[in-house]
Amino acid sequence: MIKVYQIQLTRAEEFAVNRDGWDSTPKAKAYINRSFSRTFDPSTFQYYTHVANVDVDDMEAAFEAMNLWQESKYFRQVKRLSPCSSMSVGDILEKDGEFYRCASFGFDKVSIL
Repeated sequence: MIKVYQIQLTRAEEFAVNRDGWDSTPKAKAYINRSFSRTFDPSTFQYYTHVANVDVDDMEAAFEAMNLWQESKYFRQVKRLSPCSSMSVGDILEKDGEFYRCASFGFDKVSIL
């Protein structure tokens, strides 16, 4: 099983971003930087939420299931724990107690400490 972590902004946080920009809060800044930063900043992990479990052992298979979860082949593999989106760059995966960041191509091992 692979755990998926994402940064989810609340409606109030989205409003603040629209009003004040991406620097409005540290969480909003972490949200926008997660996709564009080449390196992972472990201090931002506090803003991530465990949003889903994917019943597979391979991260590429987890990526596929998280992006095609409404197709019958993948429907039972993804257990959503809270609101989430398709997997994208910057999302964090946990496999066997180790953490990986979804990168533009593949996955980069990261430390959350």
